[in-house]
Amino acid sequence: MSEINGVIFNFAFGLALGLPLGLAAYKLKYLDARAAALSIMFSGLYFMGGIGLYLASLTFFFSSSLITKLGYANKRQKDAAEREGGRSSSQVIGAGLVAALFTALHGLFIDYRQKLLPTALAVLAASNADTWAAELGAIYPGRPRLITRPWVKVEPGTSGGITPLGTMGSILGAAIIGVVALLESNLGLLNINHACVPLIIALGWLGEVLDSVVGATLQKKYYCPRCKTLTDKTTHSCGEKTLPAGGFSFITNEVTNLIATGLVGLLGFLILC
Repeated sequence: MSEINGVIFNFAFGLALGLPLGLAAYKLKYLDARAAALSIMFSGLYFMGGIGLYLASLTFFFSSSLITKLGYANKRQKDAAEREGGRSSSQVIGAGLVAALFTALHGLFIDYRQKLLPTALAVLAASNADTWAAELGAIYPGRPRLITRPWVKVEPGTSGGITPLGTMGSILGAAIIGVVALLESNLGLLNINHACVPLIIALGWLGEVLDSVVGATLQKKYYCPRCKTLTDKTTHSCGEKTLPAGGFSFITNEVTNLIATGLVGLLGFLILC
């Protein structure tokens, strides 16, 4: 009973911590109003996993928010920037739901904490890798290439498109979570085997690769007949109406994120320490 009470207290405390953070994110236009409200709920779920996982989740939130603002004018010119009003609630769900669920499970299921801790960190690493890849890739001077057909160039911001800068970003994004986990372990905030950290980083990077593959193969694609390029948009930046070019309309970018992070969570639970 004391363990359950502790988890409930952590959830409530996480909500209290999330309130000023959510309001600040809304004021700074990192999140819109609904996304900010949802982030407060996620804050409670993240704190259910304890202070160590909560700090790792804050690392994901702050690093991904800051990298979004990098070269924003350039991204906007390419039509590859986030909305000026901030990320939407669907984007918050796509990027953070699976990680929030695994951190909450870590708090609830005591007997599985040794497996759920590195798994939750791997999912956070995958989410951070995805954001860093997308945001750094968007400022790459050349056009991305489709991961499944590298000879095909696509518009900046198109799901499944990869660039050298975006690939470097995915590795950095995953590594940031791994380094934070290592530091927290040394400080006694996380009880994690140091040998797991390289696997957490590798799974985080793999999550971004899976995200790109799912985005390239399953997510709806359109073709601009004027510019002869693939895009995710029904109207290209040139103003031309695009034509369907494969994929499924119900596989949005957020669904792609959920599939990729869900696969990382499943794989992590099976193979991590």
